Order: sequence, then C-alpha cells, then structure tokens
Amino acid sequence: GCPTEMPPSSLCRHAYARVGLMGNPSDGFGGKTISFSLSNFFSTVRIHPSETIAFVPNALCDSLGGFSSLSELHSKLARDGYQGGLVLLQATVKRFFEHCQSHKIALAQRNFTLSYETNIPRQVGLAGSSAIITATLHCL
Repeated sequence: GCPTEMPPSSLCRHAYARVGLMGNPSDGFGGKTISFSLSNFFSTVRIHPSETIAFVPNALCDSLGGFSSLSELHSKLARDGYQGGLVLLQATVKRFFEHCQSHKIALAQRNFTLSYETNIPRQVGLAGSSAIITATLHCL
C-alpha cells in the first residue's frame, strides 16, 4: 500500500482487481460490462520527481536477472512469462504522451520515476494488468 507519509511531490494510487460477470470492453456488448471489484487484491503505483524518466522493476513480477540457478530462471519464466508489469508502465506512459500530443494537452517538462506493487494473482481473470495501467494513469 501507500506509505502514510510521502513527500508532497510524490503520489501513490491504487486500482483494484475486477471480475467481469457479463460483457467485455471489446465484445458484442458495445463495451458495456457488469463487473465488481475485489478490495483485498490491488495494484499500487508510485510516482515521484527524478532527474530522468525511470521505471523501477518489481522484484517479484519482472524477470530481470539475479536468478540463483538455471532451474530457478526456467521455473520463474515458465510460470510468469517473459514480461512483467514494467512493460505495462512503459506502454501506459507512451500512450498517455501520445494522447496528450494528439489532443494538444500541454505537459510540464518534468521527469519522474514510476514503481509498482501488486498482490493480484496472475492469469486468473482478475484484470491485474488493467489495475497496473489504471493506477499508472491516475498517477500521471
């Protein structure tokens, strides 16, 4: 979760896991859905000013090395795949920038660092990727 005391220039935002009962934003229901959120599963994204734009990998979700053996590397990649939430942060910032440019929204010339945590179980239909993206957008 978010720390109780954060520097005033930092933000921390949550987005909760979601279960869809009916519909899907990309199916024949025209984007209409009925779903509910689960408050005990969430993603948290933090943003703070920095010298450069940076993305902090999550030790549990991003496979960037530091494996104790080939067996551990194989096991982690077989279970979680090759990409974690880091690419979601990067893609969200890229699309946010493109949206602002195309709609002539002026952005401050300030750099930042984004980091994330999540306790949403992977690959079980709880919209974990969407929660990371949503929390990132709230920070931006």
